[in-house]
Amino acid sequence: MRLKIEIRRNSDGVIAEDVWEDWEWYSEIWQEGNFSCDCNRAIFFDKANGDTSKPLESYECSYGLYSVRCSDADTGEILYNEL
Repeated sequence: MRLKIEIRRNSDGVIAEDVWEDWEWYSEIWQEGNFSCDCNRAIFFDKANGDTSKPLESYECSYGLYSVRCSDADTGEILYNEL
């Protein structure tokens, strides 16, 4: 599936969007897994905005700084929503 990711930086409400091609969907990674951590969400947010300049080790783990909505990019079906 083509997965549309919308990531909101909660401090200012800015939303970044990206589409991941050929993604195998499962919600657990966003709810409790690696993608629930702000370090990964910050990386995805920056990448969606075209900023890949920060070294990966500069991102810190936390929770609550970013929220996400995941949907099928082709059908619009919402698969997971924290926004």
